[in-house]
Amino acid sequence: MNDTLYKMLKTKNFVLNNYIIKVIVELKLDINDALLLIYFDNQDNPSLNMDKIKENLYLDEESIMESFTKLNELNLVEVKVIKNKNGVREEVINIDNVIKHISTDITKSTIKENKDNLFETFESEFGRTLSSTEFQIIDGWLNEGYSEEIIKEALKEAIYNNAKSLRYISKILISWKENGYNTVDDIRNAIKKESNDNILEDLFDYDWLDDKDE
Repeated sequence: MNDTLYKMLKTKNFVLNNYIIKVIVELKLDINDALLLIYFDNQDNPSLNMDKIKENLYLDEESIMESFTKLNELNLVEVKVIKNKNGVREEVINIDNVIKHISTDITKSTIKENKDNLFETFESEFGRTLSSTEFQIIDGWLNEGYSEEIIKEALKEAIYNNAKSLRYISKILISWKENGYNTVDDIRNAIKKESNDNILEDLFDYDWLDDKDE
């Protein structure tokens, strides 16, 4: 084990959070960068106080500045000016971007998983494997801002009308967008209203006078 890391872990009561480990591994931070990030994460109001950092991490000032510069360039840390409880302005090190990095990573993973599930839904309903062109068309809908729920609702509507066609589904999506339907509830309420209107129209159009019992 690195001597510096060994000393720090042996003599200092630092907590090593999982998200910090994930960032260190993903970005391939070296030992000094990792130590400084762990140090900042364990402080209530971390600052670039060289004396305290050297005391805790057993690093020289040059190494600390090199690591801080690297973490700053990676957008993991930034210097912010705040007012302390006495109303005095002071510089602190903000590491919120570390959490944002993990959140973005999780979001990307979730988007990919949802997209894969959407493709699988189409293949299940169509009863066959999608072509590369069909993958691109569905992906294009997502890029245009149609949600996965809306796309699945359009697929359901197409299946109901016995029209297993991406062109037909595309027309449905465009129609819903033009009518300002932004959620599945908007769509279902509109379909329900249209159905009720049709029933009323049939009732009014029916010639009740000519309705004779056989």
